[in-house]
Amino acid sequence: MALTCASLLTSCAGPPSALILSLGSKIVPHKVDFEEIYAFAERSNAAYASKEKIKSKYPFTVRIDSPGQTSVLYFLERNDAARTQFITVRGTADKTNLFEDIDLAERRDRKINIPVHAGFDRIARAIYTDVKPYLRTGYKTYVTGHSLGGAVAALLSIYLIEDGVAVKRVVTFGQPRFTTAAGVRKLGLLPLTRVVDENDVVPMLPPSFIPDEIYGPYDHTGPEVILLQAQDFVWLPIHDATRIALGAFWRSISFADLKDHHMYNYLRRIADKTKGAIEVAYDEREKFVFPTSEDE
Repeated sequence: MALTCASLLTSCAGPPSALILSLGSKIVPHKVDFEEIYAFAERSNAAYASKEKIKSKYPFTVRIDSPGQTSVLYFLERNDAARTQFITVRGTADKTNLFEDIDLAERRDRKINIPVHAGFDRIARAIYTDVKPYLRTGYKTYVTGHSLGGAVAALLSIYLIEDGVAVKRVVTFGQPRFTTAAGVRKLGLLPLTRVVDENDVVPMLPPSFIPDEIYGPYDHTGPEVILLQAQDFVWLPIHDATRIALGAFWRSISFADLKDHHMYNYLRRIADKTKGAIEVAYDEREKFVFPTSEDE
């Protein structure tokens, strides 16, 4: 089972070149279940609350901890009757340590040898060691997290899949990059959806145009849901970091505001789309982001 799951991660060599060339210029029709995404977002937001509030909102919670030397909290819900389990990883409350240990290190001790952000991976390993005794391998498993917690959640899901846990869905919010383009090519069918606010600069970090000397540029894996104003959103089947992220990075950094990275902003943007969502092309997104004179 573990070998089968691990092979799924590496089964996709990459997107067709025609898709990359057209990415951004037109809508790739895709139905996004924003009510489901909102349920993930509520958990990622709850991770910032007290343990008492987490247990009150999610009564199936069986474990809440910040393992090892990390200050990153996670909580595990396990519904034995439904045979489901949900892992939520909190982002850092201190933005100054968001990119500690930014050096890349290769996972030589695991089935999938990819370069990963060393700091994020250290936290993912600590959480996995702590949560493993409480997991049930036959249960459908869902993982989520915000900010640093999103990157850790994605890495944690790789550990789970490698060891035979049935990971059905991973949804992250404002997630920074945790691997390189070479790593992305090996991850294949990792069931990850990244939700990002158009004005949130954190998902563009570390910048893809500042490559690691050994492992190359950072990149994202998985489809991307970009939240715009009101009902509007963009869905990208892949993240073309080399073509899209450079211009978007400098545009966003010029007016970046950390409030766009907060979970309450994500909850508000997603809630707007649960009432009805309108998909727009990536290249047209700025028409739905910047305020017009009537809005100012």
